[in-house]
Amino acid sequence: MSRKFAIGAAALLVLAACNGRATAPTAITATSATLHAQTECLAETTTNPCTGWFQYWADGSTTVLTTPKVVSNTRTNGLIDFNQALTGLAPDTLYRAQFCGHGDLNIAPPGVCVGPFGGTSTTPGAQPDPNDFSATQNFRTAGPATGSTVDIGRVLSTADTAANPIGRDGGHSIAFSSTQALWLFGDTGQRNGPAFLALGSAAVGPYRAGAAPDALNELPRPPAPPEPGRTSPANFFPAVQGLLTPDDPPVPCGSSGSSSYAAAWESGGARIPGTNRVMLIWAELCVAIGDGRGWPVERWRMAEYDPATNQFLRFATPFVAEPLQAGLPETKQLANPVFGGDGYLYLFGAGREPSSIFVARVSADPAAWGDPANYRWWDGTRWTRDHTAAVSVVSGVEPWGIHVADYSGVGGGRRLAMLVKDSFFDSPHLRIYTADNPLGPWSPGPAGRVPDHCRGGMFGCYAFYGHPELSTAQSFVFSWFSPGDRDPDGGHVRLGTVKW
Repeated sequence: MSRKFAIGAAALLVLAACNGRATAPTAITATSATLHAQTECLAETTTNPCTGWFQYWADGSTTVLTTPKVVSNTRTNGLIDFNQALTGLAPDTLYRAQFCGHGDLNIAPPGVCVGPFGGTSTTPGAQPDPNDFSATQNFRTAGPATGSTVDIGRVLSTADTAANPIGRDGGHSIAFSSTQALWLFGDTGQRNGPAFLALGSAAVGPYRAGAAPDALNELPRPPAPPEPGRTSPANFFPAVQGLLTPDDPPVPCGSSGSSSYAAAWESGGARIPGTNRVMLIWAELCVAIGDGRGWPVERWRMAEYDPATNQFLRFATPFVAEPLQAGLPETKQLANPVFGGDGYLYLFGAGREPSSIFVARVSADPAAWGDPANYRWWDGTRWTRDHTAAVSVVSGVEPWGIHVADYSGVGGGRRLAMLVKDSFFDSPHLRIYTADNPLGPWSPGPAGRVPDHCRGGMFGCYAFYGHPELSTAQSFVFSWFSPGDRDPDGGHVRLGTVKW
């Protein structure tokens, strides 16, 4: 397959390879893309002029392709955009790329190749560790019915280092001020740190639209106050007690010989309007290892939480399974909170038998959240107390997971957006729906496939969530759990974009 290359105007003027990194590609179609790097040139010598190019390959291929080398020894004042355009790419294909170069007094030929996030370099023609997704710039070309997607980085805290990496899933973010966001994670473990945290973990830090946060501060176990410089994560949600295994007859979860443990799985949250506090949602369940009966959710919990003090101010437990080991029906596993501005808190859930996306509501007053009698489900014509009468507000979907949030702050005239994931393995598809109010109509928007091969460990890609504070009027930012990223250290949460 032939490939052609074009060099951007900025690159023709000044090139360098001595201090550079790959940055997000642009103009991605089914068969083309423009690669970018930010770099500089000191022009210290004429014997080793600044020389730059890209190397790239389809994920899984051992064939490394390269763009033409471009030479210029003009001194730059700071970083410039070095860019080259590719054609002849394969549709709906995951590509990995690096910026390569040599020049000046410090990088001799044949040079080095670097990715977008620093810390990893390879020699030209060689590929880095395929389990390090931050060693390359990753993107997926558009397909017949999908748009292109771009990986913009790993979500990191200052405790999550190369020497002591943290593996964890989940990844909801809740902006509680104009500059700070709370991140909730699920199962968490750290090399040379906590081996496994079953009650989730959390971190807090600044955010910037279009960028992956890389300096979050780990939170200690509430109600301990936040402290800077923590070197390890901690359990976040309260201890879980009194659960039962799904056995017949059941036994206490975590009891001797049961091969089970009690867990709290984060399910998101939202900023409480007019405050810097947030409401949080999580599930309590008994994880029965190796049990084919599944892991039924036994309690559904909510709380009012203050990120400034790291304290839970009020707890609510609206739904408890009867009996516990039977688990709650899907219609009572309500997440994706959206404050409607009309006195109600709206919550969304996804069902697979039958496939549906349903919505319920309760008073926006936190004092009302703990009483199940206060909840109503939409049955297609009215709000009803009968959760079994709930109908789907989005037609033609088979969701494996959804995330709904308020995007009115990103511009473009949007209000609510819903991300729907359609499968568990094989680089799942995602589609975005938008609406002006919780009942819709929900209009289908762009679709894409995650820029990941979704292989590693026991699982595929999951935990797909949108992030309003990181999105823009042009790009929808989403996260997912990447099982192969830094495998065998447990995988990690990564961020990507799709145009909308």
